[in-house]
Amino acid sequence: MTAIRVLHVPARTPYARKLRDGNIQILNETTVNGLAVPRDATLTWLLEHRPWDWLDVVHLHHPDFESIPRLRTVLEECRRAGKRVVYTAHDLSPVFGDRATHHHRLRVLAEHGVPFVCLTPAAEAAARRRFAASTTVAPHGYVAVPGTPLRSRRREDGPTQFLIYGSLRRNRDIELVLACWRFARHLAATTLHLLLRAPSRASLADDGEVWRAIREHAADPRLRVDVLPFPTDDEVNTAVAAADCLLLPYRWASHSGQLEHALDLGVLPVAARTGYLPDQIALHRGRAPEPMWFDWPDNAPFDHGARLLDAMRTAHTAIQDGWHAHDAEKFVDYRRREHADVIAVYRELYEGNR
Repeated sequence: MTAIRVLHVPARTPYARKLRDGNIQILNETTVNGLAVPRDATLTWLLEHRPWDWLDVVHLHHPDFESIPRLRTVLEECRRAGKRVVYTAHDLSPVFGDRATHHHRLRVLAEHGVPFVCLTPAAEAAARRRFAASTTVAPHGYVAVPGTPLRSRRREDGPTQFLIYGSLRRNRDIELVLACWRFARHLAATTLHLLLRAPSRASLADDGEVWRAIREHAADPRLRVDVLPFPTDDEVNTAVAAADCLLLPYRWASHSGQLEHALDLGVLPVAARTGYLPDQIALHRGRAPEPMWFDWPDNAPFDHGARLLDAMRTAHTAIQDGWHAHDAEKFVDYRRREHADVIAVYRELYEGNR
């Protein structure tokens, strides 16, 4: 049986790179008919490399930086060329750009009959209601490949270790975390590790206040800041497994791969209860512990810091009292079964059977 050839736009995340089996071939970072396919393929790159006899499916993940005319062109060209398009709806609310433009892109996808893969039933209901999209559900699944070393259940005495990793995005309030954590008397016996992606000039301009806060608080020896070009899976896994708590201070979000990552490695998530994050946890049906949730209600903006600190203090106390995660071996087995189901959903979509 000939493998289905899939181009991910883009393929930078573990989520995209895991969607393969003996019948699904990911083209990113391979050479096809003499063509070197980049990991982070864009629609512009795709349009520059026609005809598309070297691929079967275009799998869209994050179209935030694609213009709407370019998106329409690719969809129309794919229809003419008989190439299938699939969209994973990671974000129904935009992480980058404005809400109106983001929703316009999603309506364009729906109008062209592109199937939406939603990560939770609640997100599926929203996608149908807002965009009249053709939808199916496949859970996010693992981030750390099953078999990745877990956080040790036998923790040595010492400060509680908090971690934040990734790029500085405006939907995560890292500046508030720094200001609250550094001066919180009840968190004196804790550390904070920031594992960050190297900034661009654009991100330095957009996130200048956050970078200034990082420079200011870096004087505290309890704060460790690591900036890497693009952290590898191994580097991120090592950082997460070394932490006690993964901080997810989302101001808004739809879904979170980082939430799944914490569950994979047996780390306590401290997360804002927003978007469909509670729905992600509900999918695990008691197989994983509840995160340490906190709420940032719009009608109480002056309480945000207090609620964050309460959650961090509660997590710190739990860790020091011996908190431990779910049964890691059983959870890994569950992840393997879950992944097989996810692959089956995508295979049907790639083959045009849904």
